[in-house]
Amino acid sequence: MACRKVDRAIARKIIDSIDNFLFDCDGVLWEASKEIPGSADTIAALRKLGKKIFYITNNSGKTRSQYVQKCKSLGFHAAEEDVICTGHAAAQYINAQNLKGKVYCVGNTSMGVELDSFGIKHFGIGPDEVPGSIEQIGIQQHVNLDPEVSCVLVGFDPHINYMKMTKAASYIRKNGTLFVATNEDTHLPLAGDLVVPGTGAVVGAIKIPARKEPVVVGKPNSVMFDLLKKEHNLDPSRCMMVGDRSDTDIHMASLCGMDSLMVFSGDMSYERLQALQKSADTDDKKLNIPKYYCDKLGDLGSFIQQFI
Repeated sequence: MACRKVDRAIARKIIDSIDNFLFDCDGVLWEASKEIPGSADTIAALRKLGKKIFYITNNSGKTRSQYVQKCKSLGFHAAEEDVICTGHAAAQYINAQNLKGKVYCVGNTSMGVELDSFGIKHFGIGPDEVPGSIEQIGIQQHVNLDPEVSCVLVGFDPHINYMKMTKAASYIRKNGTLFVATNEDTHLPLAGDLVVPGTGAVVGAIKIPARKEPVVVGKPNSVMFDLLKKEHNLDPSRCMMVGDRSDTDIHMASLCGMDSLMVFSGDMSYERLQALQKSADTDDKKLNIPKYYCDKLGDLGSFIQQFI
């Protein structure tokens, strides 16, 4: 499937056929703490045309409230109901399962806040040091499993270690324990030569010894969009996902029946998109190809301004 560069005619078609726009954040709207030029104006223009705007991110390190604050600080209008992040989506998904018992959470304080918002009992967030040398003392002497755990939730955890891996895998191996992960991103979207492992590295360290795959709520899976669709009564055929990553943003759009727009202001480049189109020899790879592309979101915005 060939994708097309956004021009005035395509921008008009997008405005006529799309009611709901879902935006990835890092690399699309902003880079670190700086707005990507033209992004805020594009969001404002879409709102003037009556379009619904949603911010959808795999980042579990911020709550919805914190995302609203960041949006507003960079010039983007946002309310909590406009934001869906993996920490909140995971808590919402777990709550819907009506589980009895506690959640063992390998994650961060923001995930704890989201679990608290649903009244879900949880523990595990924060350091859990291994006492002394495992080889000398034997880890079994220092692990006491809580029999009330009915779910393990794994997200970004800067304190991940052997003790947490052991506890999480042990809980998961117990019959009936729900295993949920926020996302499986390989690395954090940081500029420069430093590669910082993403949540996928944490999830992998647990699912391998647990010998079980988790329910992954983040992109490219459909769980976050399914929750959003149900809450806001969205028609996927009238939705567009705008992202900078083919394997998460665009893949989810294809999986969920949405249109998609790729921007080159973040992870992806035109050259890599061309290579992807040539190598898309399987149905799975074809899901990573967007319908449209442009250099940055502001390019779409420059056409939209003409329609207001």
